[in-house]
Amino acid sequence: MNKRGVSPVVATVLLIVLVVILAVIIFLWARGFLSESAVKGERAVQVSCADVEFNTQIVANAIECASTPGGTASVDINNIGNIPIFGVQVLRSRHSEGSIDNIPLVDQPFATGTVTIGESSYACLGITVMPQDAFRIVPKVLAEQDGKRIAYTCPESDGITVAYVGF
Repeated sequence: MNKRGVSPVVATVLLIVLVVILAVIIFLWARGFLSESAVKGERAVQVSCADVEFNTQIVANAIECASTPGGTASVDINNIGNIPIFGVQVLRSRHSEGSIDNIPLVDQPFATGTVTIGESSYACLGITVMPQDAFRIVPKVLAEQDGKRIAYTCPESDGITVAYVGF
């Protein structure tokens, strides 16, 4: 019986080439995940977002927003934690319509810049607030990604749900 097969040398070379190709593919795939991660200090920014603590309220007729086109509502933020807040994302929920809207802020970031530890600030919304509106206020923090400073919007689960306060 005449058996033919691949010699051990050729088989070894083919296995090494296959392993190198798989290693390159895995490296290129994983590099996309590693370069996308933003950091705040020495930690991943997602961990810092969980540590952000703040009080917030929506004011329907804010005096400081009287000259804002479209409405006089504002979002007031009081930073009670130890992570500076760079800005917020405001989501409005209208249960009667079943809609959730992302509200762009007129003064973004806040009127006085970053809300540091123990400080308060506001931003004008430029909308008219209705009594049935509920708002989800999601903090933004400054982080570093690829050597650049970016405003990172925290996950919605780190936000606070509020209704408006009429004055």
